[in-house]
Amino acid sequence: MYAVLGRLSALLLPHQCVSCRLFAETTGLCTACWTRLSPVTAPFCQHCGLPLAEQLVDGICASCWATPPEMACIRAALRYDDAARDLILKLKHGDGLQLVPFISQLMAARFVELTADNPFVVPVPLHRWRYWRRRFNQSAELARYLCQHYERGVYAPDLLIRHRATKSQGGLSRQARKRNLTGAFIPSPTAAQTLRGHPVLLVDDVMTTGGHIASGHQLFAAGWRWRDSCADHRPCHMKVAATPVLPLNTQHCENRQQAKRPNGQS
Repeated sequence: MYAVLGRLSALLLPHQCVSCRLFAETTGLCTACWTRLSPVTAPFCQHCGLPLAEQLVDGICASCWATPPEMACIRAALRYDDAARDLILKLKHGDGLQLVPFISQLMAARFVELTADNPFVVPVPLHRWRYWRRRFNQSAELARYLCQHYERGVYAPDLLIRHRATKSQGGLSRQARKRNLTGAFIPSPTAAQTLRGHPVLLVDDVMTTGGHIASGHQLFAAGWRWRDSCADHRPCHMKVAATPVLPLNTQHCENRQQAKRPNGQS
């Protein structure tokens, strides 16, 4: 009976692609939109999560080897190309809340990977004026859906505050993006006590220069430092999409680098 009703409803109310709104065979994206997406698959850097050109022994890209990232790990579901950009812009600026379940499904595998220790799941916040104009925070909607649907993590949208309004990151250079976000985030008054000894997962939409990683430092300053010193006490960061980079790599650990140097060299 339910199968018959399902076929009738599909005939009378055919599925639409959540991106282009054309008819689709199933919920989610149509075939054309699916083929445009570029998921981040192995091999990728185990620190920053960006795709690698080849599998490496340590799995760490050259950039992370030279300058270790400020997060324990960063993961993205998609490469940030034209298709991913269109999808995210429809969500952010096109009132595309219908995209939240679909985008969350794209992020699901990475989310499950990063929530094994039941962390606080903290969306990167919007300033109140931007929130008033947009009417929702896309990062918060994604984080809320992931926590509720997959029953993992503790949704904690109030631990981080964007107390300074910033101009849009679009069109800014790498250095300008970082300057734009400097000092924009502060921990909430209760963050220090709440975070004591507890892991954190930050959720955002796009990683280009990594400027929003500054928000993680605010959480670290607020209370992350009290986690067990034997563990990696930096937050993790998860994005919908990241700018594609194909770096090469040699080693990661600084002590390994020193061990390979001839005696007497520094």
